[in-house]
Amino acid sequence: MKNFDELYDLAEGNFGLITYAQARELGVSIRELDRWMRIGRLERPARGVYRVSRFPPSDADPYALATEKVGADAFLYGESVLAFLKLAPTNPTWIYVSTAKRVRKALGSGLKIVRCAADYACTNYDGVRSQFLVDAIRSCRDTVRPDRRIQAAEEGRRQGYLSKDESRGLIWEIGNETAK
Repeated sequence: MKNFDELYDLAEGNFGLITYAQARELGVSIRELDRWMRIGRLERPARGVYRVSRFPPSDADPYALATEKVGADAFLYGESVLAFLKLAPTNPTWIYVSTAKRVRKALGSGLKIVRCAADYACTNYDGVRSQFLVDAIRSCRDTVRPDRRIQAAEEGRRQGYLSKDESRGLIWEIGNETAK
């Protein structure tokens, strides 16, 4: 029981999710994980990712699960950052996740992987690893209309994700690209 309490404490800070690697670090064996799945304490939404069964759901769950499915260095990318932060309407069909590592496992539908440099800096918004909002707005230039990116920059400023200068700079950049 002690191991499950430790596992729950770790999962509590990650939307009820824990990876096999994290469980191993706690000294939890694959047999224990399988037993907890059989008795209904855990679910396995993806290979190597477990969810505490009775953990309360949130709007962030699909985004947190997407990054965990891809790997420890993965983060939300582009328009998925805008969707996660509810800054502008985007295409809900895909969740874009970026990683520097090669992804071999089947991730299921609805996920698009974007490659990035190994030293690419990311941040953490509301507990989910994400691309910085400034970069996310710039990177979705080809997939999100200019008016929606401007809306995201303005709303990002209002919600405190962007500084005044960052917001103004983005709005100026977007305005200049549409003027060309």
